[in-house]
Amino acid sequence: MAEINNINFLLPNKLDDSSSSKPAGTQSESGADFSALLKDALSSVNDAQLEANEAVQKVLSGETKDIHSTMIALQKADVSLKLMLEVKNKIVEAYQEVMRTQV
Repeated sequence: MAEINNINFLLPNKLDDSSSSKPAGTQSESGADFSALLKDALSSVNDAQLEANEAVQKVLSGETKDIHSTMIALQKADVSLKLMLEVKNKIVEAYQEVMRTQV
């Protein structure tokens, strides 16, 4: 369950109390932080996909008979991938909206 909590930063209604306590000088570094957050999110999605693939391979090879944890790993990978795709769609949509804005 801890792996799912790694992508909570993508939720729009999550309040971050640490942002209000930052000094004014660190606000300009938010672009780098956003990039790092996206890289971490992509990495966690990739890890979930690899973990699901490994669980499926273990079941197929007969190394384990635990179908329950394999299905949980598959669903976790599926949900994290769908969430990342929705985030990507929102980012692309926001970019297109900015490009349509007349100056």
